[in-house]
Amino acid sequence: MLSKLGGLAVAMALACGFLMVPAIAPAHAQGPVDVECEGTYTNEFRPALTNQPQNVTISTQYSYATCVTGLPGTSSVTSVLLESCLNALHALTPFTETITWSDRSTSTVFWSSVQDTGGSATFTGTVTAGRYTGDNAVKALEALDISGTNPELCPIGEGTVSAASGSVTLTLTSL
Repeated sequence: MLSKLGGLAVAMALACGFLMVPAIAPAHAQGPVDVECEGTYTNEFRPALTNQPQNVTISTQYSYATCVTGLPGTSSVTSVLLESCLNALHALTPFTETITWSDRSTSTVFWSSVQDTGGSATFTGTVTAGRYTGDNAVKALEALDISGTNPELCPIGEGTVSAASGSVTLTLTSL
């Protein structure tokens, strides 16, 4: 039972840092890869998530530090939502992320969909402004660490989730 609750807590914490509605991304012909980077992300929830809905400030930091193609970059996304451990997966809406590359140029990505697999998630979107405008974007995250007071028990009201962190892979592909 605890492993199922732990998986649910991972999925909720992972999803809470992102504001999206699941949708099917349109099919596009894939061209050359402009950016392929790996790195880390961290989510902080203030106040910590509980099993009761409350206004929560969600701050997410991304570091796309190790790149096979393209430049390394970073970004921050902050949102205030009515969230809980229980409704996190149902409150997802699209969001925009502005990535600042190591040469100080930027790319604005509109993340239009997410597929959550309970401990990992894959986001799809499009670069809407700046460097790589028009590229397809894919971001894959894996939750590796969740903190709080008994975070695995958060869905049943006996714990909280205050932060989540893990690995991220970013790929931008020309049409």
